[in-house]
Amino acid sequence: MSTLLCCAPNTVSAKKLDEVTLQLKWFHQFQFAGYYAALEKGFYEEEGLDVKIVERDLRHNPIDQVLNGEADFGISNSEILLHYLSGEDVVLLASVFQHSPLVFISKTQPLVHSAQDLKDKNVLMSSASQDIELKVMMERNGVSLNDVKLIDRFATPEDYFDPSIDIIAAYITNQPYYLKKENIPYSIIYPYTHGVDFYGDTLFTSRSQIQKYPERVSKFVRASLKGWQYALEHPDELVDIISEKFGSLKTEEHLKYEADTIRTLILPNLVRIGHSNPVRWEQIGAEFKKQGMIDQTKDLSDFFYNPAEGKVTIREETAFLAAEIFATIMIVLLASIFVAGKFKQEINNRQEIEEKLKKNEKYYRSLFDNTGAATVMIDQEHTIIKCNENFAQLCGATVEEIEDKRKWTDFIAPEEYERMTSYASARFSTNQSPPKSYDFKFLRANGEIRNVHVDVGIIEGSTDCVASIIDMTEKVKTQELLIQTEKMVSVGGLAAGMAHEINNPLAGILQAVQNIYRRTSPGVPANTAVAEKIGCSCEQIQSYLEERGIIRMLDGIHSSGERAANIVHTMLNFTRRNDNGMTVCNLNKLFDDIMNIITCDYDLKKKYDFKHTKIIRDYQENLGEINCLRIEIEQVLLNLVKNAAYATNEISDIRTPTITLRTRMDDKFITAEVEDNGPGMSPEVKRRVFEPFFTTKSPGVGTGLGLSVSYFIITQNHKGTFDIKTEIGKGTKFTIKLPIV
Repeated sequence: MSTLLCCAPNTVSAKKLDEVTLQLKWFHQFQFAGYYAALEKGFYEEEGLDVKIVERDLRHNPIDQVLNGEADFGISNSEILLHYLSGEDVVLLASVFQHSPLVFISKTQPLVHSAQDLKDKNVLMSSASQDIELKVMMERNGVSLNDVKLIDRFATPEDYFDPSIDIIAAYITNQPYYLKKENIPYSIIYPYTHGVDFYGDTLFTSRSQIQKYPERVSKFVRASLKGWQYALEHPDELVDIISEKFGSLKTEEHLKYEADTIRTLILPNLVRIGHSNPVRWEQIGAEFKKQGMIDQTKDLSDFFYNPAEGKVTIREETAFLAAEIFATIMIVLLASIFVAGKFKQEINNRQEIEEKLKKNEKYYRSLFDNTGAATVMIDQEHTIIKCNENFAQLCGATVEEIEDKRKWTDFIAPEEYERMTSYASARFSTNQSPPKSYDFKFLRANGEIRNVHVDVGIIEGSTDCVASIIDMTEKVKTQELLIQTEKMVSVGGLAAGMAHEINNPLAGILQAVQNIYRRTSPGVPANTAVAEKIGCSCEQIQSYLEERGIIRMLDGIHSSGERAANIVHTMLNFTRRNDNGMTVCNLNKLFDDIMNIITCDYDLKKKYDFKHTKIIRDYQENLGEINCLRIEIEQVLLNLVKNAAYATNEISDIRTPTITLRTRMDDKFITAEVEDNGPGMSPEVKRRVFEPFFTTKSPGVGTGLGLSVSYFIITQNHKGTFDIKTEIGKGTKFTIKLPIV
């Protein structure tokens, strides 16, 4: 355990000061700035206290250390209520953090945004009760520790850069700093967005401490809250104090980041520092019971500390409140005697109230109808009671049609039906807790599928529930496009790396072949001299090499080397955009040129033969021209045609494999299409078709790079567009658009 003893200034004799110990829940950082401020600015000394601040020892829980007398005061979180409800004598002094800083951070792609998506992920968190908010959030969303691959320990800075860890339990005041500094993408899963809003850092002590030293407790609380007020008003000064006098391991930049975030958790401009809401603590206790963490709740009277009286008290306030209520009731009863003669006025008042209720009803109906989301109310039998116009538009029907006994389940895609109906049934069950928000596929009246996000909640005082739905279809498409673009950019890096690695040995091969040619040539004097020296002529050596086929082999090596060099040059062009070599070309002629070459091609292994494939040339006459690298566009068209030939010959029930080559022109673009009557693609294959190394061909037949490289050539090198239209059983059509000259 690392301990730091700091004494207040020597304005009072140290012998007169009351020595007390404060046990922190972690190491020295801005999280405890208020207590450092109270110590360094003399607030504790003014109260007659000599305070020792002790860092966390990870082997021990601060609550246990206070209860067993190792420390007088401690810092914890909402966990202290769990100890109180379990029968331990712990007392809350002040709720410093109005909201918990505990969150989950997702840092591996694809990023996770909801608690339901934690299943089967590698999650680093402590299973001890310190991370209680996160465990409650998981349980409320149907995820247990058994559903994740738990790494049970506290996180270290190195863990945030470990690609094998998907999710990390973290403090919003601390860990995101590391990821922001390194520009690493991440997402945050907040418990309060899932209905779990616990208190954060709390100051506490034991009941025996209050009973033995009531004045000490009162003084300590008063000085500590004063210190927090000072720390929030002078954050830069406290950063210097923490760095210089308390030996924090964090940089000043990191401490300033922590200070800015902590202010949003304490909310000093909205509530009094240290404020505790008994009702909110009762709700936290009810959540503990609901999750099975305790058998039953109990009265919280002895849990709260009253600084005005210096002792634990809430019963007196309760008794006073009861007396006040009783007195109020008596006054009302007496007053009712005198209102009998004012019956007419009562009727008028009731009419006025009814008018207000009608206005309120219109007001809330207006909110229901005009909210930005599609909103619907559903009963326990899944029947739609009410819906707004946004929901009707999403469904593709009228409000009247939907409210005419339509079921919520009528709008669920078949593949989602089982999951969604299980959620709906569990929502009205007492022993199940379905997620309150999730994504699913929404079935419109015309059969169209839309991607939506829904938030569902039970209406208080009723068994009905209300669902708010947001259409995420366009967002999903945009995300897929961004992911696809990111993958395409990676091809450029791959090409550049491969090209540079291949260039060096390739240059050596070509140079060696040139030297062999030169050193066996009869026309070189040095060759003639060496041949005569060994008793033969250069012509005889040349004849031998030709007779044995060595010259032919050298020609093959030289030809293959030049082909490889051209491929490397093309790959480098993918990453080094260069307008040198750009020429004006006609797509009709490019199609014809590649077809003159490719129609003689056949491959039994790849299952196609162009001699038995019908080629339809649907060209637009007087087609404009494009400015392009001819060899690259030829490569794209050649790849599309060969893929189409493979697809049309892939299944046996197509009588005549047919490929259509089509060109069109508008004001801005020239369009080239390659369409086949093959088997088509599934939505999953279509989504991944431009992904590097993805292929549906058999091993050894395709590499999965053809379409990804083609996509790069069209979109990056030629500023065009590349699209695909396909359907199972109806073939595939690839469309490229290139700017017109």
